[in-house]
Amino acid sequence: MRYLRRLIWYFVSRLFVFLLILGILTVTFYFAYNATNIYVIVKDGMARRAQVIMMDEPVSSLDNYFSASWIPRDGFLQNALNNVDPYRDCTVTGFDHRISLSRMWCWPWEDTASAVITERIPAIDGKTSSAGGVPDWPDARYSVILAREDGHWKIKNMTMMELLNE
Repeated sequence: MRYLRRLIWYFVSRLFVFLLILGILTVTFYFAYNATNIYVIVKDGMARRAQVIMMDEPVSSLDNYFSASWIPRDGFLQNALNNVDPYRDCTVTGFDHRISLSRMWCWPWEDTASAVITERIPAIDGKTSSAGGVPDWPDARYSVILAREDGHWKIKNMTMMELLNE
């Protein structure tokens, strides 16, 4: 009986260690999977937002990246749609868009995530109808909240934390 108990304890302890390692690997995999998806959504979504603002792209192109409730609350985007932005007299043909992700957190079992990003556009190609050049993009640090809607990550809220180029 003593040998049977030791044999069972041996297998149970090894099974526990195996399941613990498997659990850690699973959580790590889903964290990395979500982090990659979130980075792509933030990078592509912010670039598309800049295209809508500077290049008169349709607002409907933001639907894949931003929550429908956020688009009307984006002040910079609404200024562009109402022609009160600094790019209304410009013809922008291209720009160099850069995003750096400072921090991101999302538990694998949750449908919300938070990130801190820095957005920069160091170069804008285009011309203006007036004598001046194309205005600089306001480089800024944002706190971003994302939510999973219908299995896809979307930017639900964005708060400017700091304006970097003033």
